[in-house]
Amino acid sequence: MVLLAALLLSAAAVQAQESEPDSGYDEEEALSIDRMLICPVCPAETIDQAQVELSRQMRRIVREMLAQGASREEILDFFVERYGPEVLAAPPRSGFNLLAWVIPAAGVLAGVVAVPLIIWSMARRGRPMAAGEPPLEEGLEPYLQAVDRDLAESEGGLGLPMGEEGAGPPEDETRDEDETKVNG
Repeated sequence: MVLLAALLLSAAAVQAQESEPDSGYDEEEALSIDRMLICPVCPAETIDQAQVELSRQMRRIVREMLAQGASREEILDFFVERYGPEVLAAPPRSGFNLLAWVIPAAGVLAGVVAVPLIIWSMARRGRPMAAGEPPLEEGLEPYLQAVDRDLAESEGGLGLPMGEEGAGPPEDETRDEDETKVNG
């Protein structure tokens, strides 16, 4: 019982120490900086979300540096020196990383311009058709007529391919072949 009470008291003391605001810095600024830093241990979590010891230490360092008068850029540079640029939640807007900021905006702009142009081009290219007229490409009509003619000539117009059930030569041809076998 005594051990449990001691553990609860120490946990409460640590919690109170972390949540106790220092008057030497702005807590809103500290929270803003916490959201700008990725926890090196927890993938895709900022230090304000992560609950590992390293994130707690990083939050403490942010508050200590703010209390000493460090600016946001100085604090971010401090962590970049120690953990590399991967510690930043958003890539810096310079050098090669500038592409991460420019490409999405350029893609949206290109889409806004391209979609109306494509729709306009499609509407201009279409030709008005008479009611009930099937759409045909120019030059395709002779081929379609040849297909229709072949279908009408084959198998009495059934159009079944050879080898399927019900397909085959007409009955007259079958009788002629049977008679040839018997007579021949």
